[in-house]
Amino acid sequence: MAMGMILSDCSAAGPVPTGCFASLNAGIVKLGNRRFSRSWHITRSGLVPLSVLFDGHELLSPAPVPETEEAVVPRFRVAGSPLTEVGAPALHAFLELDAPGGVISYHFAVTPGVPAVTVERIAPQQTESVRRTGGDEPTGLETDPAAAAETDEAACCEFFRPGCAHLKLRFFRFADQTDRHDNLLQIEELRLSPAEPLSLRGTLFAVEDPLSGQGIVLLKFAPLPERRPLPDPVDFEWDTAAFALCGDRYPWAVIGYDGGMTGLTRALHLYQQELRIVKPGRDGLALSNTWGDRNRDQALNEAFMLSEIDIASSLGIDVCQIDDGWQGGVTVNSSKAQEAGGGVWEGYHAADPEFWRVHAGRFPNGLAPLVKRAAERKVGLGLWFSPDSSNDFANWRRDVDTVCRLQREFGVEWIKIDGVKSRTREGEANLRRFFAEAIRRTAGALTFDLDVTAEIRPGYFGMPSCGTLFVENRYTDWHRWWPYATFRNLWQLSQAIPPVRLRFECLNPKRNMDKYRNDPLAPAGYPLDWIFASVMAASPLIWCELSGLSAESRAELGRILPVWRGFRDELHAGVAYPVGPCPDGTTTSGFFTTTADESTCHLILLRDLDAAPEREFELPVRLSEYAVTTVMGEGSVKPAAEKRLRCTLPPRRSYLWLRLSR
Repeated sequence: MAMGMILSDCSAAGPVPTGCFASLNAGIVKLGNRRFSRSWHITRSGLVPLSVLFDGHELLSPAPVPETEEAVVPRFRVAGSPLTEVGAPALHAFLELDAPGGVISYHFAVTPGVPAVTVERIAPQQTESVRRTGGDEPTGLETDPAAAAETDEAACCEFFRPGCAHLKLRFFRFADQTDRHDNLLQIEELRLSPAEPLSLRGTLFAVEDPLSGQGIVLLKFAPLPERRPLPDPVDFEWDTAAFALCGDRYPWAVIGYDGGMTGLTRALHLYQQELRIVKPGRDGLALSNTWGDRNRDQALNEAFMLSEIDIASSLGIDVCQIDDGWQGGVTVNSSKAQEAGGGVWEGYHAADPEFWRVHAGRFPNGLAPLVKRAAERKVGLGLWFSPDSSNDFANWRRDVDTVCRLQREFGVEWIKIDGVKSRTREGEANLRRFFAEAIRRTAGALTFDLDVTAEIRPGYFGMPSCGTLFVENRYTDWHRWWPYATFRNLWQLSQAIPPVRLRFECLNPKRNMDKYRNDPLAPAGYPLDWIFASVMAASPLIWCELSGLSAESRAELGRILPVWRGFRDELHAGVAYPVGPCPDGTTTSGFFTTTADESTCHLILLRDLDAAPEREFELPVRLSEYAVTTVMGEGSVKPAAEKRLRCTLPPRRSYLWLRLSR
């Protein structure tokens, strides 16, 4: 199959999971589970959608029977295998058709647990050789902000004839390259009108019947349109009678949902957790990384990192991660770059065959003393790494050897990925091979943080099973970090992406206070436990040198972190809904999390400079079915209606953390 796949290659096929089915009968392919199924007519030019059945309700109008044509003899097989290398058990079906221009191949997958079918169509003679031409892009080279590609015609993946005349479209407009962008998700609602055609570019769309609240999500596993090595001119098209998903270089998923926006968020979260099963002890951990203090690699040495490990252990931080500078090679972001002739940002193996050896000057005893201390203190060890982008990641196998050696020799299982330049489809395929092979060889032990801050990278949905998304670089040194703004970005993205997939930061709020004079939203005005609470539904990043934290900040962080560790598996075990208004520094907002079976829920509320201490919140569960207890924080609650809770948080900059259990 083509290397656009995010799905398992089924090389170790096993039994088909109970509750899934696939069939080929009388020219019709059908695939699904107990809640959701899809079927298609087979034609000489590919598949024509016939049905999308969700909880017994047909979402498409009857498709016209294809005209009589030369008989097609399809080849069809079914296998059982994980959905991805680290995904849920799935049924995989493979179909091949002999078309006039060559063989058209399809790879389908469905799991028992969610109403979704994932598809990849591989058409013959796809053009893969066009190279993206850089342009005015953020590069990942960190400098103080104060101091065009060819396209081809978009093929139609498949088209849908809706069974309702009143459909609305939710268009999720994401932004990455977060070194430049700070409005990361805007959701636009449009009517699919019989008078107005639409052509949109994106990765996520939802078509909904407002009368029933049911709909389908169309999720394209691709970088954002502006970041693709070979851009598609259109991804979603409405011709006033039918809508189409276009551009068949990438797989896509069709996901059923009901319950409007709340149900849409639930369906998206649960589906993405099928792609990468959340594993306690591996996912959703709190990492510290010293780079957030902008000292870069200046302080790195054995004594400094031993101290950081000790402090991390005392605070309850899970993993102490060393950023750029642990290695002998010098990058452009190093404090020693000028001395080294400028450093490099790719071509590492050409610049120095031993680029990824441990830095002998900073760590004369290697990493062994750090590994020993981390094991004694029960803290994991993480490292920064940059796959070599040169020549379309031609050295991907050598890079796999490197990260697997780090895992094998030092127990490094959390790796921050940076410097990626995915310029071509070949480079994109080799980058995918790098991740897939590293995960396979370590039996899923390696977790990667994929940086979405700059350059041409997979982004939010290009390679979703590799690990966490490192969302943003923010520094008080450059007057670019406010706690409410980070909270806002997580709140917005959580409408579509499970927060556990997102790495969001807490900085040292007491640094660079002079840069925020007379600012009522200055970081120093926020207690560090409030800041941590604002991102604890995600995968938290303590983005500073721990030794630089004040005694007060250490006490605040040390107060909440151990409690969070006791409940985080529940926080990450299902769905996390944003609640309240979008944070802007003057709100009371937060997250409501539920386990997949909704047996246990958490409500995290954070009051900022909200003038009113009391607010009501709409929740997605019936409160009469739950007992409510306070985990941490200040305030009180009482039911206002079956699904509404009235909450009082007396002081500003306070938080309230509740647990609801059946």
